[in-house]
Amino acid sequence: MKLTSRVIISLALLLCGQGVFAARPADDDKELKQQVNEAVMQVYNEQLEQDPNDYNTLFARANQYYFNGNNLKALDDVSAALDLIPAKEKELRFDALMLRAKIYDARQNYESELADLKEASGITPSSLSCIDMLAKVSYNLGDYDASEKNYQTILRENPTNYDALYGLAKIEVKRDNYEKAAGYVDKAVNLFTAEPQVYINRADVLNMMEQYEPAAQDLISALSVGNSETEALRALTEMSNKHYEAVMEALGNSINKAPRVGMFYYIRSQIAMSHFHYAQALKDLKSIINNNLYDYSGIYYGAAKCQFELMQYGEALANINKALKMDAKEIDYYILKADIVRYNGDGKNYDDADAVLDLAANLNPDYAPMLLAKAHLLIAQRKNEDAVRTINAIVMNDASNAEALLLRGWVYKYRMQKADLAKSDFEKMLLNGEGMASLRGFALHELGRADEARAWAKEIINANAAPGGEAYYYASALLSDMDDNDQAYKYLESGLAYGFGSAFELKVNEDPYVNLKLVRRHPDFGKLVDQYGSNFVEQ
Repeated sequence: MKLTSRVIISLALLLCGQGVFAARPADDDKELKQQVNEAVMQVYNEQLEQDPNDYNTLFARANQYYFNGNNLKALDDVSAALDLIPAKEKELRFDALMLRAKIYDARQNYESELADLKEASGITPSSLSCIDMLAKVSYNLGDYDASEKNYQTILRENPTNYDALYGLAKIEVKRDNYEKAAGYVDKAVNLFTAEPQVYINRADVLNMMEQYEPAAQDLISALSVGNSETEALRALTEMSNKHYEAVMEALGNSINKAPRVGMFYYIRSQIAMSHFHYAQALKDLKSIINNNLYDYSGIYYGAAKCQFELMQYGEALANINKALKMDAKEIDYYILKADIVRYNGDGKNYDDADAVLDLAANLNPDYAPMLLAKAHLLIAQRKNEDAVRTINAIVMNDASNAEALLLRGWVYKYRMQKADLAKSDFEKMLLNGEGMASLRGFALHELGRADEARAWAKEIINANAAPGGEAYYYASALLSDMDDNDQAYKYLESGLAYGFGSAFELKVNEDPYVNLKLVRRHPDFGKLVDQYGSNFVEQ
């Protein structure tokens, strides 16, 4: 089974990690920060045990909770502090109100946020940070007049504030004043041509105006002027889910203008891969390699991934070995190599594949994708007890891992005849979301809820059908498992029409549940493969 999380190679690896442009935080730095945090919290806790009404310490601990990402506890502490802080301590009260407003904003409790900001504004009317938050929360509440008033106040103090210009542009889009909206964001870009955020903001406005190709171009510009801008990467990738052709056209334009900038080829390849367009992605990766645009282990990893999915096992092995030679500490490289080694022959090179996974385990024995790969190997060898023990290790660390629960449920039901344990795993899956990654359709089917399973297949198609055909692939696998091979065939045909390009999944993979094994028995399967053979060939 190949889930999206194993298919998509994060673009942030190129721009924010892997030693290309920025270093990862050191493990010892993280450990030191954790120790400092624990020591600070201990001091706060001890102080509050002695004096529960110490509002200074309550506020300090609220800030620490907020810094740690624990908004619920931060909210409890700052609310308790505000009940105790006297009105005369204006500065402290203002700071506490601002903190609580931020927490409310994160929880999308805009009415409460607005109330706190109004009180804070009464204490310090000139605070631009407060005015900015008032503008944003008013926008979120649909009060565009109030939002505009606050943004204009900011601009009077700072005529080049691009956040205010961006906010005013969004307001004008809501009012259908597109020309005026464009004027605001164009002004911001002209003022700050080297600032990635202004391009990201303009892209957002252009998206709202349904001008998708220019929006994509702005996101690429953001990457060009600030190559560590993960927000732009995320936005570009998300945009490709709905407007794939616009994103790819924009990247193509960038490549035509700067054919020696390898980053553009790499980003285009990763977006193509995320939509199962492996042949297209491989072409870009080969362009980087053959033209020596830059040397990065992820390039060879990506090429190996594409070649594996295209069943070019020998070439894939050569490239994954190059990637590992450049970076022997990247655990995902070993997981891919294990797959390549296993199928480079008759698909039964279990011992060799397991030896590679042992190398991965030496890096991180608790890494879920590595353990899942081991479990699949064990299941293929009918080592069911060992497979369950391996999956248990995943579930202990992540009780909501849908793939692990589904796989364990399958082993329990079909290999070990433990129906009650299987049912328990399938029921747990239903608590973990609705989308493709939840795999809930397969659980619903196993629980005898066929109509709901079919509805899930239709839902993921409606949400994710284009442009890569991935949702159709999952739907096809599900319907074939439900003995509806005709509908499974129709779903597969639609997926191929949208560019589904994994020859491995189409022709070879027989992992439990998410596979096309039964669809291959359809009398017209061969014709379908021939019809869409171009999906698996570099153009």
